[in-house]
Amino acid sequence: MIRHTVLFIVFLLVSLVYAGEVVTTLPDVVIHGIATGAARHFSKLEISKSGARNAAEFLDQVSGIAIRRDGASGGKQFARIGGSNVNQVMVLVDGVRISDVGSNETDLSRIPAEWIESIEVSSGGSSAFGGEAIGGVISITTSKVSLNNFTTTMRASATGTEIGARQDWSKGNTQVSIGVTREQGAGNYRFRITEDDGNGPFTIHLGEVFRRENNALLRDRIIGKLTHGFGSHEVSGSACVDRAEFGLPGYLAPRPTPLASQEEQFRQTQLSWKCDSKVGLVSASASLQNQTRDFSDPDPYSYLHQSHESSERVSMTASWQRMVRLININWNTRTERERLDSGVLENTHATRNRWQTSLQFERVVKISSAARQTANCMFGTSIERFGDAEVQALPSGEVSYANKVSIPFTIGVRGSQAYFAPNFYSLFWNDELLAQGNPDLRPEHSEMWQGFIKARTLSRLETAIDITASSNRVEDLIYWRQAFDGRWAPQNLRKATLDQLTIGVKQVVLPSHLDAELSIEWLEARDHSGERVTDGKYLIYRPLRTFHAAVSGQTLGFHGSVQANWVDKQAILETNSKWLPEYTLVDIEASRMFNFGLTTWRTGLRCNNVFDADYRVARFAPMPLREFSVFLLLNLGRRA
Repeated sequence: MIRHTVLFIVFLLVSLVYAGEVVTTLPDVVIHGIATGAARHFSKLEISKSGARNAAEFLDQVSGIAIRRDGASGGKQFARIGGSNVNQVMVLVDGVRISDVGSNETDLSRIPAEWIESIEVSSGGSSAFGGEAIGGVISITTSKVSLNNFTTTMRASATGTEIGARQDWSKGNTQVSIGVTREQGAGNYRFRITEDDGNGPFTIHLGEVFRRENNALLRDRIIGKLTHGFGSHEVSGSACVDRAEFGLPGYLAPRPTPLASQEEQFRQTQLSWKCDSKVGLVSASASLQNQTRDFSDPDPYSYLHQSHESSERVSMTASWQRMVRLININWNTRTERERLDSGVLENTHATRNRWQTSLQFERVVKISSAARQTANCMFGTSIERFGDAEVQALPSGEVSYANKVSIPFTIGVRGSQAYFAPNFYSLFWNDELLAQGNPDLRPEHSEMWQGFIKARTLSRLETAIDITASSNRVEDLIYWRQAFDGRWAPQNLRKATLDQLTIGVKQVVLPSHLDAELSIEWLEARDHSGERVTDGKYLIYRPLRTFHAAVSGQTLGFHGSVQANWVDKQAILETNSKWLPEYTLVDIEASRMFNFGLTTWRTGLRCNNVFDADYRVARFAPMPLREFSVFLLLNLGRRA
């Protein structure tokens, strides 16, 4: 840890040296991901430069966000913000929630990077998006096209292949995009048995390398979007079908599941309209989401041999935004109806209605005549209800000061309240052998306070610094525990605290050629329920510290990047008597881009886990050793 801290201090000192070289005539924004206010915004350009294939891979590079993957769930990837649970993060795509109806978890690997126009990340509840977000909100806007374009992508590794194609058409005020992707492979990556997979130094097969079995994946995805503008109006429609068949290898203990498999299908359609008129910017949308899941395990020793599950969510949203006497007014409303049918639920099905309406006011005050110094004040309230529960009134507010003289900086504080409704699984799950839901669960409530400082220089060797500190107090946190009968059951913890400090630095080393990035995160996630055995203990599966460094460069058509992540130890038992050890991952990618007329080719090589590190993100879930992959991207006919 000392060497990481020294490296961070050296990097910061170098950044401060560069910061003294000020040129005020350059454009305002060069480095993305640093914006005024507590929320962070990421553009299509930055997402494209990251080399990420989907939203999960990009967000995994963002400080303060941790992506949960265990290599045993069909490639699904979920996000944590500030030490939250993955189901406490609200993910919106074009303003619509896309989470799983039963668990409220959102698989971010479902959203391809090439379909993303921008991503906004905020911590805690928000009157702009809704208050059911104890961890935070990830709002994704999908892209529109302005060119006729065809792109195809191919990737291959020892464990699988991926091939995709996308066609864009644009004519007048009409834009159409359609993309298809197939991902297929045995998924039999290499892993090494460690002491954490058994009884310490007495673990059977300690140090031996095996292949992951029953981890095959076949995934097909089709996405389409149509947009048409006429006058001040714009209508759009989109559809997504994601079908996957995959093995479920299970965990090394108590034992793997070599015959278990699952088939899932996710379908969503959405129709949207917006109008920029004299009364303001008005928009509305309607969405239908269907999902089915079929599980099978013919193993005679399995607790569950077959199950079928289907779910549906109908969503309708509306919003209005207008500037009135220098005050920006934003009103939003959302209604949803959810239904889940499953044989493992107590009454085989469950339904629930949700509604939310919010009003937000924002005022920017010019302190100096040239608007080089401004103060921003935002306040709003979200009123929400789920099922027959009590109405929730969730205020949020932010005050910040921005100085654009010499070295621009923004400093501010934000406060918000949020809640989380118990999901269907935690309420109604009824498995005689493994788990039992708790219909008496109370909704979680939280209060978050966040302070932030963002600064950057205006030199050619630009430096951007982002420091964020937050404190989140959660009451009635839902926690699954194993009861005396051996079954797992959820219950409410009286109180938990999530305190986080994140420091990030981005540096332009050589303009247009070489960039560097460094961030470090401290997290204190503790149980304060007052219970004798667990009070004051760390919440499980939250690393105490995380360190991220990245360098990327490009010249003469060549592009290269190196990313390193150091993750500290994390508790895996409530008593903190068992911990997963720290680990370091280094990934390298090199590619070459060249043009033939209107055709652009990009081919490259990627190596994940360069140093063959043994690591676990969940107990008894082995992760891949070093793995190489190659990719080819072909872009045809960039014509207006």
